[in-house]
Formats: sequence, C-alpha cells, structure tokens
Amino acid sequence: MLIRKATLDDLEQLEALIVSNSKQWIEKNIYQWHEPCDIKELRKEITKECVFVMMDKFRMIGTFSIEPSEQTYPIQIDQSYHLYRIIVNPFYQSKNVEDLVFKHVRKKYGKRNPVLLDCWAGNEHIFDFYRHHQCNYMGDFPEKDYKISIFQVGNIHYDK
Repeated sequence: MLIRKATLDDLEQLEALIVSNSKQWIEKNIYQWHEPCDIKELRKEITKECVFVMMDKFRMIGTFSIEPSEQTYPIQIDQSYHLYRIIVNPFYQSKNVEDLVFKHVRKKYGKRNPVLLDCWAGNEHIFDFYRHHQCNYMGDFPEKDYKISIFQVGNIHYDK
C-alpha cells in the first residue's frame, strides 16, 4: 500500500469516494459534515498539496488531508496541524488501513508540530475511532450552534 499526495487527476475518484462514504455514514446515523464534498474546495486543497490518497496498486482505497491549522480552538497549540477527512473505502475498513494514516502522520510530523483532529461532540463512532488510534481527547468546545471534540495525535515526540 502506498500513500501519496493527491493530484488533480485524482479529483473525480476522490469526490466519488467522499460522497459514497458520506452517504453510508448518514445511513448509519454518523454525521460529520454539513456538505460531504465541495468540489471547488477539494480542488483548492489538492493544489495546496494537503490531500493525500492511499493506493492499493492502482486502486484508490482512501484519503485524508492535513494542513497547518488555521482554526483557533480554545486549546490552540502554536504551529499545529489539522488532520481531517479521513476516509477509507468500506471494503478496506476491516483491514486496518486507517492505521497507515496515523503511522504516516506520526512519521512525517513526529519531530515537528502537534497534530489536532476534531469531530462533532457526541459522534461516538469517530470519538472511539480516534481513541483507538491513540489520539488524546482534549475536550469539547463550543462552536456556532454545536460543540466539537478536539483530539491530539498521541505517541508523537516533538523536538522543541
């Protein structure tokens, strides 16, 4: 399995993967996004080189994005990164492909800056998923009309 930066050639496949997974999550009452895939925003993120794809030979099996954090959480950590939109094709979900995401993040950012994740507070599925992958729960914080749970990728040793 290979993790590489997404290119604009991946855009259609990425959109299909994100939309299909989002529909499946909604069917299971797992809500994470207001809009599953804004194609213009996805194109912009690919151009900024913050979208990654997981490949099994020539088949795209997942995606995730990571970029310098622009949000100001109540617990904002200077020069942190935001890991988001972790999606794996359902066929591969029982094969621990998600472990590759966290292994990649720990390796690439392990000697740099903290990596934060979030989800809607009360989203037990994603909460359990983050905890299973050794992410440290930082707390629930108010947003506009809801709360978000913030996590930090654990088991990273930062050189400061």
